[in-house]
Amino acid sequence: MKTRRHLATAAAAAALAATALGTVPTAASAATGPTRDVDYLGRTFRIPADWPVIDLSADPRTCVRFDRHALYLGAPGTEQDCPSHLVGRTEALLVQPAAGEAPGTTVNTTAREIGAADGTVRVTATYDTDQALMTGILTAAALPADAPAPAPGRARSALTATAATLAASGTDFTGKGFDACAAPSSSLMAGWLADSPYRAVGVYIGGARLGCPSQPNLTPAWVSQQATAGWHFMPLYVGIQAGEISSPASQGADAANDAVNRATALGFGPGSVLYYDMEAYSSANSGKVLAFLSAWTDRLHALGYSSGVYSSADSGIADLAKHVTGYTMPDVVYFARWNGTAGTSDSALPAGYWNDHQRVHQYAGNVTETYHGYALNIDADYLDVKVAPTAAATPNGVFSHDVRSANGSWSSFGALDGYAGDPTFRGPEAAITGMPDGTAQVVGIGNDGNVYHETRLTSGSWTGFAPLNGVGTPTMQASKVAIAGLPDGTSQVVAVGNDGNVYHETRLTNGSWTGFAPLDGFSGAPTMQAKEVAITALPDGSSQIAVIGSDGNVYHETRLTSGSWTGFAPLNGVGTPTMQASKVAIAGLPDGTSQVVAVGNDGNVYHETRLTSGSWTGFKPLTRLDGSAMAASAVAIAALPDGSSQVAAVGSDHLVYHEARSTGGVWAGFQPVPGSGGAATFAAQRVAIAGLPDGSSQLLATTL
Repeated sequence: MKTRRHLATAAAAAALAATALGTVPTAASAATGPTRDVDYLGRTFRIPADWPVIDLSADPRTCVRFDRHALYLGAPGTEQDCPSHLVGRTEALLVQPAAGEAPGTTVNTTAREIGAADGTVRVTATYDTDQALMTGILTAAALPADAPAPAPGRARSALTATAATLAASGTDFTGKGFDACAAPSSSLMAGWLADSPYRAVGVYIGGARLGCPSQPNLTPAWVSQQATAGWHFMPLYVGIQAGEISSPASQGADAANDAVNRATALGFGPGSVLYYDMEAYSSANSGKVLAFLSAWTDRLHALGYSSGVYSSADSGIADLAKHVTGYTMPDVVYFARWNGTAGTSDSALPAGYWNDHQRVHQYAGNVTETYHGYALNIDADYLDVKVAPTAAATPNGVFSHDVRSANGSWSSFGALDGYAGDPTFRGPEAAITGMPDGTAQVVGIGNDGNVYHETRLTSGSWTGFAPLNGVGTPTMQASKVAIAGLPDGTSQVVAVGNDGNVYHETRLTNGSWTGFAPLDGFSGAPTMQAKEVAITALPDGSSQIAVIGSDGNVYHETRLTSGSWTGFAPLNGVGTPTMQASKVAIAGLPDGTSQVVAVGNDGNVYHETRLTSGSWTGFKPLTRLDGSAMAASAVAIAALPDGSSQVAAVGSDHLVYHEARSTGGVWAGFQPVPGSGGAATFAAQRVAIAGLPDGSSQLLATTL
């Protein structure tokens, strides 16, 4: 190994920037201060002069940690001496001899990691904010730079097709476990299996804030070997932290995509619990964190995996417990409280929450224990987990239905019958639309993940739920669904499939269906990836769709009467170029205008109108009766024949609220909806509302 110190010139920096991997950094982003050249196996790496250069062959127990600037040379040891819990990632570099990898480069912007190989060396480069510095170093070392750039606005971590082999029950366990920064050697695992009280191990599989990404032991063979020996697992993903969240929906989904990639590659099969490590954070970030973790859970469920969340008992876990009906909840909570008590009860968790084998307690941290002659710095855990093979989240809501007469009075909520003999219909998602003949149609996603449909007749009776066919499959599996009735008596359904794409189909007047087909995306993308979806019909027979894309922005497009689509276009935000939101709904009015409501990233409800010219009035906040902002976790809107519109929302207190917008544009202010059996209020997770030709409206809510 040779090192040479010098000062980089601006011209040299610009030259590096021009050939960076998958990006075009500015000259200011590259190293412009003192640098030095480090030679290793015939390759020269120009690094900042103040970076330490660490020769791993000098001490095989050196911890390769990427939370500090450094250049590591050589193969990481199998018995690294690391702190138990490293969170953080910065610009750092590991260069080791190649192990037969084909030349090439991969760039994972979700994990903030670059991998490159040229047949002689294999490089792992991580970064925090200065990707340009790392790509410049690699390019100057003449390493291959052929990683394709990700498509704009799409998830940056594409899913792999690697087959997983470990059964989901591998993440079930009741008893003691431990987690360490780097996966231990097989020798240590065998020794600890013989002598320690632990039978579960936490392994850190990836993420943008993972401090110990170099883990030579963590391979599919190692996972298989430990599973066969009798170990159980807690796969942990350390992604971006609270202060870094800017687009909760897209960032949460991206993290889940990347986590499933990595878990699948290691052999963890569908149904396995994957845990997001969200360190303690300020309460000012609560809304963003909850929306992010909700997106993480939604995406994991869509991909067939169970969701876990690790956090401080008094921070992330307390936030989840306070908002169980406002967001999609994880299947397992993993709380840190270092009180030395190996159990799963805690003051932050009410007794009825996550009480069906859905808890892990980290009861001690940063302790060194020795068994069978092997010492290791660990965090100690107690697990009570049994959710495989299917996710067993906090219960999905019962579908309940209510009618608001034209004079404004409410009847009473009543639960809808289920399918296949279930007494009630439970599921995460429901939508309702009114038809020209006075009937109403409902679509919902059941606990089995399938989309169901039924009709409410004018007599008030129901036809019963029946599943809809999928795309080349017997049923349509989806995470979100919406429906709109057209003037000709047909209805249209849109759904976000388990692949994240938006699908559309039409129900003809004879009751038959055309079949789901995917919608094109924006900016030339072949499909539209989305988090939320809504649809409405206009008097001319066209229909309009609003979605929240994978980037968290609200998009809109029109389906013309010919059946062609205009293409998705983003909506402007409130003083921002785009409207970022967590929920969206749309309604078409008799005059040909349409109205959109959304829950913005600040948690408040916003509304705007699309004029017949196609222009928009701009989003403005809606308020309660007292003029305060209407904070909500769910929102819906419907139009009535007289040109007024009605909005339903689930407030931050989990109660259902309703207000009307007059034909003159005046809002009445949100008021709580009466409950069933004479109760003053009604609590729910999600709401949907539809207007009927007689001026009445029907409200659908999913409740605990």
